[in-house]
Amino acid sequence: VSFNNGALIEKVQITAGKLSDNTLINLDNGMVHYFSTTETTTSTPNITSSDTVNSLMDTGDVISVTIITTAAAAAYSAALNIDSSSATVEWSGAAAPSAGGASGLDVYAYTIIKTGSGSFKVLGNYTNFD
Repeated sequence: VSFNNGALIEKVQITAGKLSDNTLINLDNGMVHYFSTTETTTSTPNITSSDTVNSLMDTGDVISVTIITTAAAAAYSAALNIDSSSATVEWSGAAAPSAGGASGLDVYAYTIIKTGSGSFKVLGNYTNFD
């Protein structure tokens, strides 16, 4: 993260591959992760860090994580892990994604609130940019 002329700027972690082959989302590499290869199958991202997300955050802390994939209709992410444990995602519109976009980019935006030790409230939003 850097400040440039008073603006907060963050780098994007660009992976020359697809999410389904690279499900580890390490926050040490930033909060925005972009996968440049067209996706082929469903996947479950695992959000973690070298110190674990649980140890990085205090109860009441919130982080935002964005995952951008190169779209394919048969490929989507309806689930999420945090520190290798399943996390319940409350999806905007009340339904988890059941298909990916036909083309363009699929964007998954997660707001993660730590509610206790190893406990998180996750709000998810899926959008296709074609």
